[in-house]
Amino acid sequence: MSLKTVQIDVTSDVICPFCPLGVKQLTTAIDKYKSTHPSAPEFNIRFLPYQLDPTLDEKPIQRKDHLARKFGAERVEPMEKAMIERFKTIGWTTDFSGPMSSSHLAHRLLSWASRRVPQNQFALSMDLFEGFHSNKHHTSDKQWLASLGVKHKMFANEQQALDWLHSDECDLEVRNAYKSAQQAGITGVPFFVFQDKYAASGAAGTEEFVSLLEEIIRRETAAAAKVAESQPESVTVEGAVC
Repeated sequence: MSLKTVQIDVTSDVICPFCPLGVKQLTTAIDKYKSTHPSAPEFNIRFLPYQLDPTLDEKPIQRKDHLARKFGAERVEPMEKAMIERFKTIGWTTDFSGPMSSSHLAHRLLSWASRRVPQNQFALSMDLFEGFHSNKHHTSDKQWLASLGVKHKMFANEQQALDWLHSDECDLEVRNAYKSAQQAGITGVPFFVFQDKYAASGAAGTEEFVSLLEEIIRRETAAAAKVAESQPESVTVEGAVC
């Protein structure tokens, strides 16, 4: 019995550099797995919200200044150099010289995508990651977010998207999701949950994700086969119906 679908929930924050790294490692691992397993299942990836820094608001501040206050000025340059090298492994650049702000609006947009156009949520998330980490957009920039909302078929035009961003749609939903992540014991991102039962955290590496996928699919396939074997044979009996 082959497994049809693997559900992967990724708890992440747009402003976290390890989140795009981990997600790209995961998708590369999925491609590698599929290349050697012709009957591979479909992989459904969904993004769930998390805030690394709830103290940030919509007013943009310089990313380097924020990191200096948080980690110490002497650590910012080594951190940036290390991240530049890490991002090269996924074919991206990263730039610490841009602004940053609260990621709440970006999470609202991702949650709305999950509800309205779930097939586009992954692409939207990757655009958000790249826009912040590589192209100096900040995550409370409503004009940028509106353009992405239109690009990914969530809104008919940018004015409609801006009106939505100025509303409170999905606000409570996202705030409750932050609480759910905390209650689940998630203290860092990215955090991956496969099939609602297998967890992995961080940008572990492509080969590690390949091994994890192999083990999860082996277990899930065996469990499904065991359930199927225990099912009684169906018997059809015709009788009265109403």
